[in-house]
Amino acid sequence: MTGPYLRLATMGQTNAPDSILSAGRAPAGAIHVASKPVSDDVEYPKGFYLRVVDGRAWLRGYRCDDAYVWTPDQRLAFLLPDG
Repeated sequence: MTGPYLRLATMGQTNAPDSILSAGRAPAGAIHVASKPVSDDVEYPKGFYLRVVDGRAWLRGYRCDDAYVWTPDQRLAFLLPDG
């Protein structure tokens, strides 16, 4: 549930530098919400990303496998467990 709440809390996120929504890479300007995978299937979304494209706020799912390498310019959001 972190993705939807974070989207509502960050409606002032800046506009992405481009409007490309899918190009086999992480979208520019996105904040990725890391979460525990619901499925081991690589075709099933592994989490969400938040992005603003042409002034419209988006919350979309992302897919990747265990070999995916996050680049230094990608922004990730984590929810730490209580305790």
